Amino acid sequence: MSSYPALNEMGIHNPEDIERYSLQTNNNMDVLRIVFKRKKGELLHSSKKFRFGRSEKMVVTDAGLNKTERVHEISPFVIKVTDELRELTRAKHTREEQLAIILDEMSRLEEEVNTRIAYLQALVRKCD
Repeated sequence: MSSYPALNEMGIHNPEDIERYSLQTNNNMDVLRIVFKRKKGELLHSSKKFRFGRSEKMVVTDAGLNKTERVHEISPFVIKVTDELRELTRAKHTREEQLAIILDEMSRLEEEVNTRIAYLQALVRKCD
């Protein structure tokens, strides 16, 4: 029996290979990205994304007016997975390593945004 049953259920059978993870929400979907330790030239993917839908429920926001609102809640399974990932990665990184990881993620984000901006600018030029 694995000590990380949620990760095992997701098909991750070597949790010791996990280096870091990130969880983002986009259009009522939780997107979990897991980054694995890989050696140069290894054929396995260095990261994998998993998408989880959020459950929708109606909650009363004003009982006096009988007003309700739709709320999207994170899946209990995603909570289990992130708890396991937090446990796995907590002791793996020093403060300096964590800072390097954050800077790397920021760099990747900046690159993605710049690529998207260039694409949109090209579309604008085509419209002229």
